[in-house]
Amino acid sequence: MTYPNSISFLKDSVPLVRELKGSEYWKYKLVFRHERALRRVESLLRIESSFIKGGKRVRLTEALTMDFISRNTTIPIPKLLDIFSIKGDVYIVQQYINAPVLEDVWRRLSIVEKRSSVLQLKNCLDQLRALKPPDSDRVQAIDGSGFIDERLGTGELGPFDDHDAFHRFLGYHALRDCPDRFPLAKEAISKVANRKYRTVFSHGDLGPHNILWKDGQIVLIDWERSGWFPEYWDYTRAYAARGYTIPEWWEMFKDVVDRYDDELDVDIQMLNYVERL
Repeated sequence: MTYPNSISFLKDSVPLVRELKGSEYWKYKLVFRHERALRRVESLLRIESSFIKGGKRVRLTEALTMDFISRNTTIPIPKLLDIFSIKGDVYIVQQYINAPVLEDVWRRLSIVEKRSSVLQLKNCLDQLRALKPPDSDRVQAIDGSGFIDERLGTGELGPFDDHDAFHRFLGYHALRDCPDRFPLAKEAISKVANRKYRTVFSHGDLGPHNILWKDGQIVLIDWERSGWFPEYWDYTRAYAARGYTIPEWWEMFKDVVDRYDDELDVDIQMLNYVERL
């Protein structure tokens, strides 16, 4: 298995990242100016059969991830078409898939369709978890850089040399070392304090809002928060990423995947304390 550490990894599948110049630059600039996209932190724009995601918050690592996933799994994702930059900002051109997100159609699906969607998602997760990490302990994005997760902080987070450093960043040690200050979390953190985890590849933002429903098949989108994480990450993040807003989906999801309820309890308790600050 080959791991991307530079844009050269993309050379056999999509054109190399390039700075747009001349007529090509002006074509995109005029389109984005019309949409007022260049004034946004992140812009999303559909042009014919393609979908462009770009701006100051978009990172090359998302494109590297999509390429890595398409090469090493059969997980359905939009096809990566092109990557370019405008004055240092990265723009990712991908296949546009005309389909609603699962959260918008969930209540209209039959029980058979709902069951099919979560079983398909389980297959995707199984494939992600079967990928071999370049480092058995390190928490990082696909290219070895830090990851992003607005729920945890702004900008790039990490990378972290091991799970202990990652958990310290998350605040596990504060909960464990100061039980009197965090009484509600005491029992939850005691259950996971000495657990060891595998490092697996995780989407990082799984939920009905990032799953397209296309003719009875799911398509996973928005890989910007993905990377190598402790094995519980996609479970706890699926709940945090709106999974709790559709209780039926969450219950069906829990029934088919590996569960990490103790870790989820810690995550919920930590969020409760943060919200009180």
